[in-house]
Amino acid sequence: MEKVKLTKNLKLKIKNAQLTKAAGLDKLKQKLAQAGSSEAKSSSEKPSAKEKSVKVALAATSTPTASAEQASPESTSRRIRAKNRSSFSSSEEESSAHIPVDTSEPAPVSIADPEPELEVVDEVCDESPEVHPVAEVLPEQPVLPETPPQEKELEPKPVKPAEPKSVVMIKSKFGPTGKHINHLLAKTFKAPAKEEKVVAGSKSTKPVASDKTGKPGTSEGGEQNNREKQFNPANRSPASGPKRDAGKKNLTDFRDRSKKSDESLKAFTGRDRYGLNEGGEEDRWRKKRVYKPKKHYDEASIQRPTHIKISLPITVKDLAAEMKLKASEVIQKLFIHGMTYVVNDILDSETAVQFIGLEFGCTIDIDYSEQDKLCLSNDTVRDEIQSTDPSKLVIRSPIVAFMGHVDHGKTTLIDSLRKSNVAATEAGAITQHMGAFCCSTPVGDITILDTPGHEAFSAMRARGAEVCDIVVLVVAGDEGIKEQTLEAIEHAKAADIAIVVAINKCDKPNFNSETIYRQLSEINLLPEAWGGSTVTVNTSAKTGEGLSELLEMLALQAEVLELKADPSARARGLVIESELHKGLGPVATVLIQNGSLKLGEALVFNDCYGKVKTMHNEHNELMKEAGPSIPVLITGLSDIPKAGDPFFVVKNEKTARDIIEARSAGQQRFALQQKKRPNFDSMLQNKKTLKLMIKADVQGSIEALVSSISKIKSEKVDVEILTNSVGEISESDIRLAAASKAVLIGFHTGIESHAEPLIKSLGVRVELFTVIYHAIDAIKEIMTSLLDPIAEEKDEGSAEIKEIFRSSQVGSIYGCIVTEGIMTRNHKVRVLRNKEILWKGTLSSLKRVKEDVKEVRKGLECGILLEGYQQAQIGDVLQCYEVIYHPQKL
Repeated sequence: MEKVKLTKNLKLKIKNAQLTKAAGLDKLKQKLAQAGSSEAKSSSEKPSAKEKSVKVALAATSTPTASAEQASPESTSRRIRAKNRSSFSSSEEESSAHIPVDTSEPAPVSIADPEPELEVVDEVCDESPEVHPVAEVLPEQPVLPETPPQEKELEPKPVKPAEPKSVVMIKSKFGPTGKHINHLLAKTFKAPAKEEKVVAGSKSTKPVASDKTGKPGTSEGGEQNNREKQFNPANRSPASGPKRDAGKKNLTDFRDRSKKSDESLKAFTGRDRYGLNEGGEEDRWRKKRVYKPKKHYDEASIQRPTHIKISLPITVKDLAAEMKLKASEVIQKLFIHGMTYVVNDILDSETAVQFIGLEFGCTIDIDYSEQDKLCLSNDTVRDEIQSTDPSKLVIRSPIVAFMGHVDHGKTTLIDSLRKSNVAATEAGAITQHMGAFCCSTPVGDITILDTPGHEAFSAMRARGAEVCDIVVLVVAGDEGIKEQTLEAIEHAKAADIAIVVAINKCDKPNFNSETIYRQLSEINLLPEAWGGSTVTVNTSAKTGEGLSELLEMLALQAEVLELKADPSARARGLVIESELHKGLGPVATVLIQNGSLKLGEALVFNDCYGKVKTMHNEHNELMKEAGPSIPVLITGLSDIPKAGDPFFVVKNEKTARDIIEARSAGQQRFALQQKKRPNFDSMLQNKKTLKLMIKADVQGSIEALVSSISKIKSEKVDVEILTNSVGEISESDIRLAAASKAVLIGFHTGIESHAEPLIKSLGVRVELFTVIYHAIDAIKEIMTSLLDPIAEEKDEGSAEIKEIFRSSQVGSIYGCIVTEGIMTRNHKVRVLRNKEILWKGTLSSLKRVKEDVKEVRKGLECGILLEGYQQAQIGDVLQCYEVIYHPQKL
């Protein structure tokens, strides 16, 4: 046992000597030696592992060396504690606690052996409660004489590191400051996993926590130097300290820490509050936007084409892109040549596009393949029939259009031919729709078109002249050729159609055919009776006179024209009229010019398409097939086609839909380009604007009404048609009219039952008409009502002031004598002085003696009280006048 104690004491002495020499605390060592010896005798409890290491570290300062063995007599106290803790106390405690003490029994060593130098191993342990270190020194043993040193390595057993205390992780929670609680917890470091070996002969550079055991008056200069040596990397030897793993970085100093910012020091954002940053950048559901630098192209390196092929219409932007140019360059070139365009404007002129191409050295060819595909056919019906194999052609019925001035008997004449009574059912006894009928006569079948004679239906007459083969010009024998008669003749000549003149109303006493012959010759229609080629027939719709002769002439003309068609070809024709039927939807009356139309076939119009679901004739009989020159009513359309639109039969409904969608895409761009721009002239002139919404029964009525409204010329009021559509006036129409402050005009249509209460509640003005000239007159009256009436002052009399009476209640009362006319109460009055108007106002009170009177005539005296004027003087003249308002004229 004594040998073991000696070995332990020798071991402690060697360590204490090394620490004392390194710390340079020779004087303090002597003072603590006596206190340590007395304390060692009294203490019997075995210290803990950590306290033992601390005590050993502090006891090193009390062990005497060979040069200084005598203790100072002044240090007689048994226990010394540091009264003041330095700023490095915690680090020094940790460093002192990191010195391990090997308590295992080493190999026996002789007393004469030299004192080996052992390496102190640093251990990373968990923080423990603060412990006041007490220097404890074991009893001194006799020191043997030194012998020559012999090198001998000691391999102490590795010390098992203390197990770190388990830390219970607190759930993610935010404090009142908005920071995560994990940011406030101290970070713990785990001990190295591998065992560390102590190499003999190495010197330790760990400082001793001298501030805990030193006196209060001890100078801090030495401690500061020691600290500088401790943290100076140049003072550390490469071999000092324990050996670490090669793969792990040895963190021995704050200078060795990574330069990367700590995650806990980042700003706390809203994403942290909801835990969106916990997964890192890889788990972000919204990736960070990567900004790519814009590529700058060199203008000189761009190779511009010298030949391109485009289709019209094309926008300025697309044309510039095709030529590899900036749109601003094309706009600048157009502006130089007097054409103002912007980027999205449409160029539809072939000449303008090719001219711009030549300006930039590029040849532009126009591609018409797409237009040919959408157009379906560039040939007219006559060209198509002429190019057909003659063996397939058959004789068809002639299409005859009855045209003439209004109320000349066209419809009555057709009723006589058809044995019907259509004229009796027409509103206003005038035709306002185009009718198509198939009539069987003794000379064969004839397709008759009845056109309106009113001036508003010029487009209908032109459409009738375009589709028919023969024009019957109806002229009243008692009235002669009128304005619409001349217009019908011009339409027939423009279409190169044969004309047959029917001089109607031959049963009237004032009938004069010679006058009609003379008028016809004046317009280059020389009748046969005068040696010309124009066929004339005297007819009477009431008596039936001349009808058979008229039919014979029509048959003769049809035979001369040799009218033929190919019934086996695809159907092609023209829309006579279209409307929105309440139960059937969009319906159209079409006239087949060539081919045959069957049920289920797909049709393409200009703006819509359809598939024939039902087909009826004029007698409402269902038909499965209709040949050339037959008018039919068809249903199953996608929209209401416009009157006069041509139609073609295509392969299937899908093909028809694709064609219309391609057409509508180009038409929408063109419509935006041609959209009416605001009229700044009318704004500067402060002109009134009448907004109209038109609803009609058929498309032709809308066409006629819009045409008539556009002919109303006015320098004071502009007419703006917001919408025009077919059908009854609906609730949506009324709401739109209320929002836009427009007037609803209904022509041959009605109002939906559930929409009538809305008219009164929203205060919308709705006007319904059945005759077109009544509608035009009403629109003119509405335009006139928008203009402010013109005020006219009409003088009635005058009076001269002779006396002035002052009254505290009513003010000045003027005693006057009427010099001219009549002075009337409550009329307007002018106060004149030296023929200059001083005031205008109202005559509020008029008295004759003491009685109130309505008027005072010339030569009588009266008392006059003016409303709001008291500055008149004796001799002033009061003129009484009346304001009359006259409506302005358009």
